[in-house]
Amino acid sequence: MDQSTTVLFGLPGVRVRRVERVESGARVVHVETAEGGSAAGCPGCGVVSVSVKENVITRPVDLPYGETPLTVAWHKRRWRCREPLCARLTFTEVIDEVAAGRRTTGRLRRAIACAVGDACRSVAEAAESFGVSWPTAQATVIEAANEELGDPEPVTVLGIDETRRGRPRWTLRVEAGGKWVHTDAWDTGFVDLQPGAGGQGAAGAGRGPHECVCCGLASAAHARVPGGGAVRGDRPGRGLCQGDPHRAR
Repeated sequence: MDQSTTVLFGLPGVRVRRVERVESGARVVHVETAEGGSAAGCPGCGVVSVSVKENVITRPVDLPYGETPLTVAWHKRRWRCREPLCARLTFTEVIDEVAAGRRTTGRLRRAIACAVGDACRSVAEAAESFGVSWPTAQATVIEAANEELGDPEPVTVLGIDETRRGRPRWTLRVEAGGKWVHTDAWDTGFVDLQPGAGGQGAAGAGRGPHECVCCGLASAAHARVPGGGAVRGDRPGRGLCQGDPHRAR
């Protein structure tokens, strides 16, 4: 396969061997590690190995391209580390786009994060569109958010904001003597009440029944408030769960 196919594929660190179409109609791009990189360097000691133990094939999930499925088959080598003081006996080749232990390419993870963070698509929609599971897409979004936002500043005044989800709901409870019980679901969020530009907005959020989620999250959030911090509610004497659910507290 000439160099133009590698340029068209465009995944840094690998070069294309061949492209084939399997019986199902899907396309398989066979790639190998490009020469001149540090893929043969031991992650334990950094020494470049020259002793090949075996050849292996991994299939990292990559960006979809075209109307038919596209699969990547990465032909790479498992190396031996001959350094006597190194605890690492063997290792496989890695590149920047597919680090050790990864099952997805870096450009796929970046595309998922942009779809959710910039295009406001849901995690479920992005996962289906890019051919990954919901947990994989969610972990990708969290990873990108942590890199972009970093750790928040300490909260000094913590507020609670609650909003009922959907219409009022009533459930017939047999164990309660056949009574109709109000069972609304609530979104409970913790917000930074510091005035001015120093406020950071939402500090955390939870979803579920009002009476239990609010207390559980309030306890967890209070533990994160540094010494001297305050948890502020609209009716502190009656407890956090008994105030007006539509007021910011």
